[in-house]
Amino acid sequence: MGKKSVRKNSFQGYKKEHVNIGRKKADQDSQILLTISILVSGREETTEKCIASLDRLREKVACELILTDTGCSTEMHRRLEQKADKVLKFTWCNDFAAARNVGLRAAKGQWFMYMDDDEWFEDTAEIEDFFLSGEYRSSESASYIVRNYVNMEGTVWRDTPLARMTRNRPDSRFFYPIHESLWPLLEPRKSLGDYVHHYGYASSDPEVQMAKRKRNLDILIPAIEKDPHCMKHYLQGVTEYQAMDDYESACRMADQGIANCISGRPENALHIDGLYAAAVRMRVRGGRGQEALQLGQDYLENAPISDLARASICGDLAIAHAEADEHEPSVKYLQDYLKWKEYFEGHEKEWLEQTINILDSCFEDFQYKKVMGWGLAAVIQSERDDCLGILLEKEPLDWWRVAIGLLCRRMDYDRVEMVHQRLAAGMQERDIYKLLLLIEFSKGYMLKETDETVDFGNYNEMVGNFAEEVLLLYQNLYQPFILEQYSELVPGEYRTACRLRDAAALEREGRMVEALREAKSAVEFYEPAAPLVSAYMKVIQEEAEAREEEQRKNKAELERLGEQVKRKAEELLEQGQTEAAMSIVIQLRNLVPDDEEVEEIERRIQYRRIRDRFENLR
Repeated sequence: MGKKSVRKNSFQGYKKEHVNIGRKKADQDSQILLTISILVSGREETTEKCIASLDRLREKVACELILTDTGCSTEMHRRLEQKADKVLKFTWCNDFAAARNVGLRAAKGQWFMYMDDDEWFEDTAEIEDFFLSGEYRSSESASYIVRNYVNMEGTVWRDTPLARMTRNRPDSRFFYPIHESLWPLLEPRKSLGDYVHHYGYASSDPEVQMAKRKRNLDILIPAIEKDPHCMKHYLQGVTEYQAMDDYESACRMADQGIANCISGRPENALHIDGLYAAAVRMRVRGGRGQEALQLGQDYLENAPISDLARASICGDLAIAHAEADEHEPSVKYLQDYLKWKEYFEGHEKEWLEQTINILDSCFEDFQYKKVMGWGLAAVIQSERDDCLGILLEKEPLDWWRVAIGLLCRRMDYDRVEMVHQRLAAGMQERDIYKLLLLIEFSKGYMLKETDETVDFGNYNEMVGNFAEEVLLLYQNLYQPFILEQYSELVPGEYRTACRLRDAAALEREGRMVEALREAKSAVEFYEPAAPLVSAYMKVIQEEAEAREEEQRKNKAELERLGEQVKRKAEELLEQGQTEAAMSIVIQLRNLVPDDEEVEEIERRIQYRRIRDRFENLR
């Protein structure tokens, strides 16, 4: 991601005259143009990155850097004094706004900008130009982008423009104890493209993530009790519960906020829209689809909600209707959702004015793929070929692969198969695009988590479908003699499908070792198929183990039954009923062949028969 390389623990030896270039420039200009205020909590490595990323801005613009120490060690505090113009001590009291206000009150700059110590700029060129060009004179506030990473690898993120720069006014003040807001933020506002990296919620340790969410709730819940009519706290509470996958608590929090909303408070106007959308989405994600449908329809018809909230609710209703196999309504809400998406793509200013927690993910990648995936399933099952063509034009095939994969992970086999069959039924000869979709539905099901209970028959059928569909695709693309005589010239996916088809056939016959061998060899021809083949091999192995376990159970049951029958044969023999005992022995030979005890019973019966004949002769 182009991150700057910094040396760990390099606070020591950092020259004060270097980091105070901004102060010298401020002295030269006889005024401070920008105050940069940062909360510092003891995270030494990220604090270093944060401060270092400001070097060029501080060099070019008359700046002062104020650090508010909320929990650093004495040694780190001392080193920070070598890097900043002011380091202010703050005794932590579970109130981020109070900590921010310490730096704000000390600010001397004409403008004020704030950051966290776990953020650092990739580049500050646009912020620099904003001040150096004099553009700041015609603006009252400005935003830059916070890039919140979802994973520690930095491959998935959410970009959120946040108004963190404003004229330093006497009445400026931070509000809210957590996820604090700076007020007033006046217009006109300049949108800047510079962004900071933020990994604050991207820990790979679930316990660390959970602890942070609980910390936030420990601050939010008392804040709600103190001020039950503040919608921002409720909305943030919903966000925290959502991150914990606690959708029941998220629903309760959203409902409570909506019930307590007082329209007379202007700051509630934006956040209540997020709560309306959240009340619907949390029900969809929590498996309460029917409630979501009723609530969402009511909000769309009766609630005074923003256009972006309407778009969000339409997307979630498209999902909920599709999950309930209500295809036509799902298609309708999908169309409304896409119309809103197109609208906001052409009206960025309105988007920025309406976006807030929950709403900011309305068209975000994950939500968009969910809506489109379920919408695609609804379109296919409603036989709306007109909509299908329009839908497929929205995104390239590679994009649809991901969306279908996401959809299939939420679908059971019967539902996937229903969509699969409907798509296949409507497919015309050489309808390559639909055939490709069929392949993706089969692949999507095959790549589902296989650590859950697997119906081996269904899985085998889907593998067979996938193989046959891939083969059909290449039969449409190549002449028969090419496939028969020169298959090595055809893309490896074709030969992989051949091996998977053969593996599925062997599996159906119960020849598991051969099936595993055939499936394993499929990867040789097409490396991208490795995850799919690996999942299939896992299923084969699980099926083989299941069969072995069943055989062990059957054998144990036979042995138990055999013991009972043997005792009965011995009992009959003791009673002199040799013929009845022999009849049982004959059955036992089939039940437990090569059983020495049965052979011994048979010898005793034969001996008893000879003895009885001899005695009868006497």
